Amino acid sequence: MSYLRTHKISVSAFVMVAVLLALALFIAPTNAAQGGNGNGNGFRALNGQDAQVFNLPKDVTNTGHQKLDKYGVEADRFQQFVGKAAVLGGQMTVYNDIDSGETMAVIGAHYEGLMPTNHIALNEQQARQTAMQAIGQGGKWDAQLMINPSNGRYFYIVETQRADSRWFHWVDAETGEVTNAYDGVAHGDGVGVLGDTKDLTGLTTQSGSTYQLVSADGRFTTYDANNRSRLPGTLGTDSDDHWTDGAMVDAHFYAYITDNYYQSTHGFNWTDHYSQGMISSAHVQRDYNNAYWNGTQMAYGDGDGTTFIAFSADLDIVGHELSHGVTEATSNLIYQNESGALNESFSDMMGTAIEYDYYGANYDGLWTLGEDAGPDGSQYADGLRNLADPTVFGDPSHWADRYTGTGDNGGVHINSSISNHWFYLLVEGGQNAAANRASGTNVQPIGMVATEEIVFLAYTALPASADFCDARAATLAVAGNNSANVADAWDEVGVDDALCGGGGSGGGGGTGSGPVISNVSAVKVSNRGTFVISWDTDVASDSEVTFTCCGSYSDTVMTTSHSMSFNGSKGATYEYFVTSTDASGSSTTEGPFVHQN
Repeated sequence: MSYLRTHKISVSAFVMVAVLLALALFIAPTNAAQGGNGNGNGFRALNGQDAQVFNLPKDVTNTGHQKLDKYGVEADRFQQFVGKAAVLGGQMTVYNDIDSGETMAVIGAHYEGLMPTNHIALNEQQARQTAMQAIGQGGKWDAQLMINPSNGRYFYIVETQRADSRWFHWVDAETGEVTNAYDGVAHGDGVGVLGDTKDLTGLTTQSGSTYQLVSADGRFTTYDANNRSRLPGTLGTDSDDHWTDGAMVDAHFYAYITDNYYQSTHGFNWTDHYSQGMISSAHVQRDYNNAYWNGTQMAYGDGDGTTFIAFSADLDIVGHELSHGVTEATSNLIYQNESGALNESFSDMMGTAIEYDYYGANYDGLWTLGEDAGPDGSQYADGLRNLADPTVFGDPSHWADRYTGTGDNGGVHINSSISNHWFYLLVEGGQNAAANRASGTNVQPIGMVATEEIVFLAYTALPASADFCDARAATLAVAGNNSANVADAWDEVGVDDALCGGGGSGGGGGTGSGPVISNVSAVKVSNRGTFVISWDTDVASDSEVTFTCCGSYSDTVMTTSHSMSFNGSKGATYEYFVTSTDASGSSTTEGPFVHQN
């Protein structure tokens, strides 16, 4: 498959945005010295020769394998561990050619030399009890021991699944402090809601004198929640197999369409990951204006009749929500901030591809999401989001205009429009829909088929904590001959080389228009606390390191290989930025990065 064979990029080191431990220490630079330039920690997206020579680290475990015949590759997912603790965001996906076994691409994050900075004083049950104090005891509970690469602290992710919520609490394994909490529910012959007749041949089974909404192969089962919150509800039945409950018909039939799409287009088999098949419940709660994937099944409200009608009536909503299940089975993108926006965006892009490319619903709603669930006269009659012009609904079409607040789990729905617009531009071509962000140069389109394949291969391979720059690098790694188009589309929405440091991620993304900074790393060189921070630039520049705890230090020597040595405290954690300024005075800053000494 050409998407994995021809393009080659280099990716600068990525480290998650850090939460710096409170430290009482003094840091002083020693004499600047050359050397110590390693490959750094964090995100990478490799293909070609770089992928072929890549060696898996020893501290990773294979957590999943799938054969993607459509692309001629096998995908293996690896999780990094420190002891029994899984590393947050420490996942890598390796694509190998099915026939030759040759490695075609490597996408993901690994953190070299990660050392814990706290102790495990709590067990799983105690971590659950901490979360229960916040939200009560109901629901299905799970806890997993993790280590955060940004600060080296052990913590538990405590997950609670309930009918209409899915809370995640991050509980420090030493102190019991809850450091993060968010709801990870991903919102979002029969006659359908809109009066259209759907062929249910093979999608129902007879039991005695009644028929059930259970497919003959057992892949699809649909329930009636009877306007209550308790899921799944009662199994859908009918006396003569001529179904008239439109909400249930649509939920059942569109699950079938979505499943067919993923199998035939991408070779993704839902039941390899969810043995229960696709479970759907219609008529959830009363006048409920929402639909969601809760980690196990789909749930659809009927709407209030004014703002929305039954959410299962819209195929791109069904495809969107079930695509959250695909994300959970693959990249498992954290449902917060930029990784959450990528999670939402993948569902929007796949929902659009399912409805218009695969099912062939060619009408005016091509680039809107949810338009069939908004009745005439509703503020959502034209949909919930617009991929062609996000600004129609007040959403950003450019990274510089992203939402940076804490609402909406850090803007997971709002900022999804940035990569949604990238998707539209890559399919259709053109410029940014916002006049003040348009570059003046049209992106050349590659069409829906090529675009959706690039998206599937890239997004399902991302580490859980990926950001927009990681998505850019991953799509470039699998773009093949379309790499220039992919890059141009990302440039048009502001996720460009200036932000990402040459295609990958350098901490939170670079700022400034000066030298290109790459290969940032920090290496401990003595047991007394001496360490070296080094990086490269594309032109001769001076060197500056700024610590969030302890000031800035500079070296005025103009060079392309930068190295500064510091006397720090043994065992301390340092958050830092690097800056280089060229002869013309133009500067670039990358970071934050984290060094555990």
